[in-house]
Amino acid sequence: MRILKTNPILTIFNSYMVDSPQPSSISYLYNFGSLAGLCLVSQLLSGILLAMSYAGTADLAFNMTEHIMRDVNYGWLLRYVHSNMASFFFIVIYSHISRGLYYGSYRSPRIGVWVIGTIIFFLMMATKIVWPKWMLKNNINYYYVYFISNLPMFFNKPRINGFYRIGPHNMDALSVLICGMLGDWWGDVIKGQHGDSVRFNIEQSISNSAYIHYLTNLFFNWGYSSYVIPKLVKKSEGVQDKRLNIIINRYNYRLTLFTYSNLMWIYDSFYKNNNGRVIKKVPVWIADYITPIGLAHWIMQDGSRQKNEGINIALNSFRKEECQFLSQILSKKYKLKSTVVKTGQPNQWRISIWKESMPTLILIVKPYIIDEMKYKFIGYI
Repeated sequence: MRILKTNPILTIFNSYMVDSPQPSSISYLYNFGSLAGLCLVSQLLSGILLAMSYAGTADLAFNMTEHIMRDVNYGWLLRYVHSNMASFFFIVIYSHISRGLYYGSYRSPRIGVWVIGTIIFFLMMATKIVWPKWMLKNNINYYYVYFISNLPMFFNKPRINGFYRIGPHNMDALSVLICGMLGDWWGDVIKGQHGDSVRFNIEQSISNSAYIHYLTNLFFNWGYSSYVIPKLVKKSEGVQDKRLNIIINRYNYRLTLFTYSNLMWIYDSFYKNNNGRVIKKVPVWIADYITPIGLAHWIMQDGSRQKNEGINIALNSFRKEECQFLSQILSKKYKLKSTVVKTGQPNQWRISIWKESMPTLILIVKPYIIDEMKYKFIGYI
């Protein structure tokens, strides 16, 4: 106890927390002040952490909230703590005021304390009304989110990239995604109270691990994925090894993007309900998104080399007329000669790009082809 009364700093602590005289009639009702402080600290900490992954704009607010709930580590917990502490904060504040009125804390000799508390209360209410409008008018929220999201804190995960998703969607990302929907990508609809959202996924086998790792890193840097490496997922069915008489489990790498409500137009354009059966179709507007980078990824996913010939692009999910439509786009947009041919399976087709068009194709896609996928262009790259 000696150091508590001699040390200049600890003396302050001692006078308020240890030797502070209290009335004999004190009760649990006097705890509301400290409880309000606890609620305020919880609000500040959880608010700062939530701001790292949130953008307060009309276009992105819902998506960023979904991102926090689904993708950020313990984001759901932070959001519930923040929202519930806000309610408890007001309950505690009004209970604290009511306790002061009941015990006459506004009378002498506590008039000064009461006046200070009243000023704090009105300032608190003003921040709920005046401050948000001023921030909105002066675009302060944008800079606040930028500052918070770039703080070098140990809990500020650099993989979240929420801030970089503010603004229009990345055209390259849309091109890779939409061209990928012609191949290995698929969409899952997430039902919501106020509207549906979509989550896009792609899986690749272990043999294509180089490509799926590259693709995951690409979408991470664009701000569309929370993971810098793909997830290893176990397939439900295994392969029977007759020699060893065991079942060998199969694994794939999976990339899953964030959940978006404003990308439902892609899902609705690619999927059609035909008598209770969902089938894939080619959107009529797809020519705008078959860009050089989109075409490169389409080939890396579903392209195959023909010996001494050009390249085949598998289109097993689409009708012959749709494959011919895609072939015409390649011809009109890039002057590539191609033919729609059968795969050998019933109602399955592929686009065969002619050998004479390969030099043109190489000039278009070469900047986007990774080294591990250049085997599909042997003799040309």
